Amino acid sequence: MPLSRVSPTDWGVLQVVHRLGATPQHKLATHMGRQPSTVNGAVKRLLSSEWLARVGQMTNGRGRPAILLAVNRTVGCFAGVDVAAKDLHCALVAADGTLLEHASARLSRDHTTSGVMDQIDLNLRGLMSRYDFQPGQLLGIWAGINSPVDEHGVVVTSAALGWHAVPLRGLLAERYGCDVLVQGGSSVMHAAAEALLGAGRNVESLVYFHAGRGISARFVHRGQALTGATERAGEIGHVVVAPGGAKCACGNHGCLEAVSSGPAIAAAIRKLPRRDLPAPLRDYLRGSGRHEAEEIVRLAFKHRPRGARSPLARLLSQVTSYLAMGAAMAVGAYDPQVLVLGGYLFTDNQSLRKGVHAA
Repeated sequence: MPLSRVSPTDWGVLQVVHRLGATPQHKLATHMGRQPSTVNGAVKRLLSSEWLARVGQMTNGRGRPAILLAVNRTVGCFAGVDVAAKDLHCALVAADGTLLEHASARLSRDHTTSGVMDQIDLNLRGLMSRYDFQPGQLLGIWAGINSPVDEHGVVVTSAALGWHAVPLRGLLAERYGCDVLVQGGSSVMHAAAEALLGAGRNVESLVYFHAGRGISARFVHRGQALTGATERAGEIGHVVVAPGGAKCACGNHGCLEAVSSGPAIAAAIRKLPRRDLPAPLRDYLRGSGRHEAEEIVRLAFKHRPRGARSPLARLLSQVTSYLAMGAAMAVGAYDPQVLVLGGYLFTDNQSLRKGVHAA
């Protein structure tokens, strides 16, 4: 039987329980600033529809023990889908916000709408089967694609996939029978996730500064993401920071993304004399097979030469300066309470994080 939809009246209660975790029912009205009778009615409906569950009791030694309420994580799951230029990333999240699992795969050569949809379906069903979830238990899908998207979830155009006016939201909703949100760029999803469950859960505003294959700065204020007319607000990677520098995919020269994204850093490293590179990086580039930009960057920062005269050290210092400039522009533009550094450039990269923070 399909799960009952949550009414707007009850949604506030569910959000508070989701944010606080197991919570005594009598404290919900205080947290929400609502009348106890209103909150108790919402709790009764949420328990009846199985969105909430009683998970134990809390006693303070006086009176009746208080019943603890929590989001029922077994009621279903949410899915995240990121359609990148060459890769597909899928994630499964329990109803209480717990990340269950994620998987990545290379996109097949079939970039037709049906081909990509079938690959999404294969990956999602594989993840769901590991947790005994049926397709009917999918509560919602959040899809990101690195392309302009209109307010109806239609992909306006995608050069990488050869798509034009593809109703991605409608296709996913029809296939899975659940609510679907499509946004232009997975970093918008990352920003919202940080606001709901991560570094921004206790503040009103944050900027998620993403640096990986691309560079962007997404702003969330009071739970709402600033997305723009085509879901592309925050494309700070196309601000020129090095006039006359490397050519960007957008056509300009010296864009932040063209000089300090993962692929840009990897391309610059490949141009350096091999004798000037640290041994682990040199050995990786000598090896056979595909050389991933992410691994090149990881090795470069991990084995960063100490001497300032090293060509690699100078390159990484310049990259750090450019990224700090981008982060500073994002802070100046949005005035957030929290700045979150995300993307694979910052993952397990203390050297870069400290450099950007110091700058």
